[in-house]
Amino acid sequence: MQVKLLIFLAVWKRPEITEICFVGINRLRKSGLFPIDVLAVISEVSMTSLCKKYDIDYVMYKNEPLGEKKNFGLKVAMTKEWDYLIEIGSDDLLKTEILESYSHYFGKYDLIGLDSFYYLNSEDLECREYRNASLFGVGRAMSRKSIKQIGELWRGDLNEGLDNNSTSKFHRAGFMDARIRRPLAIDIKSKVNIWPFNYLQGKKVDFETVVEGLSSEEICSLQRLQSENVMN
Repeated sequence: MQVKLLIFLAVWKRPEITEICFVGINRLRKSGLFPIDVLAVISEVSMTSLCKKYDIDYVMYKNEPLGEKKNFGLKVAMTKEWDYLIEIGSDDLLKTEILESYSHYFGKYDLIGLDSFYYLNSEDLECREYRNASLFGVGRAMSRKSIKQIGELWRGDLNEGLDNNSTSKFHRAGFMDARIRRPLAIDIKSKVNIWPFNYLQGKKVDFETVVEGLSSEEICSLQRLQSENVMN
């Protein structure tokens, strides 16, 4: 039986970056590696047209607290048919290689993710690789079985610390994780971020390395963001 995936994300502001994220999701769909459905939890009516443009299913909910917003979306997600849910942010891009890497662990682990990823500053295209001892939320794949057992993944009153909060729930429930030790995700930083770009954090990496494997549309859109920032 082929594994079915659901990409799950909460969306707020930054429509130009969200559109790049949606283009990246389409790249993953077109890879043909897995059947992929998508669910976005939005909080702005203006985002509906962008979701429709890229055939992204969506539900509407207030933006804060973010934990409550994501838990609401998760209830809707559970009505869909999928085996693993992959979580991203609306400012994230996943490399297609992540699906190939995860394929070895589907059916064996209930929690699969990355211990490193790239930061990309949209203002100047500065890039850094960041590693951590804990599992990151970006690109994290969670089995349907584990989510059904745990229930609400995020503490409903939180706006920050949601990744660590939810990962600890998996570990307390006895679900161990499999980790890919390659940076196969990109977090696009802008002025509207919970955590801003940090020039001192992680290791500097050149832009060409970070965007390797992305579509030309994604790369050009990232470069356009920089150009617009320079003009402004």
